[in-house]
Amino acid sequence: MLEFYGYDRYLADSGAKPSHRDDTGTLWRIELDDDEPVVMVEVLNSTPEPDGTHRTYWLRVPPATRTAREGVAWTFGLGASVYEPLKET
Repeated sequence: MLEFYGYDRYLADSGAKPSHRDDTGTLWRIELDDDEPVVMVEVLNSTPEPDGTHRTYWLRVPPATRTAREGVAWTFGLGASVYEPLKET
C-alpha cells in the first residue's frame, strides 16, 4: 500500500523524523498517539538496477531500536555488535 501512496509522502504526512543515520541506512520514527511508535530503517540496495539506479527498501523494526545498524541486524536475527556483512549482493 505504501508503494502506491509514496514513502516520501507518507513520511511527510505522518510526521516521521529521522532519528539515526549511519552507513547502514536511516532510522525513521513515527510517534503515534495511544500506540507504540512505528520505526523503520530506510536502506539502499547495493546492487544497481539495470538502469543504474539503486532501489530503496523499508524495513519495519521494533520500537526500541536505536540505530539503523541495530535495525538491519535485527532483521537477520543478530545483534548490532555481530552484524558485519562481508559482502552485499
